[in-house]
Amino acid sequence: MSIQLQMEQMPGYLAARFIGVGVGGEASQQFELIAEHCKLTNNDKLLIDTTRYDVDVKISLVDRFLLGERLGIFARYGIKVAFFSKPEQLDPRKFGALVAQNRGASVDAFTDFQAAEEWLLK
Repeated sequence: MSIQLQMEQMPGYLAARFIGVGVGGEASQQFELIAEHCKLTNNDKLLIDTTRYDVDVKISLVDRFLLGERLGIFARYGIKVAFFSKPEQLDPRKFGALVAQNRGASVDAFTDFQAAEEWLLK
């Protein structure tokens, strides 16, 4: 599989964009690298954009749980995270975000970019 990670400084936050096709869990393996980059660039707000990233299999509940656990890394760094995804990527119950929140992370997931950015910048 082939995914790319692009990071861009935006006004008030860092944007991390995943692009390409991957397998479940592949993108979340990059979370510590992204958190380190946030720390180095003094960013405590992060928008993760997965709208140009596709997983080649159906994402299971276990995958969503593991995603939430991996999002916990951002709690340790004190980084607020907004996920921006396509509607078909986002679990309507936001299970992964709930798991992350239960681990102390300030995380939410959105299908609307403006709503994600507004929440992030609050």
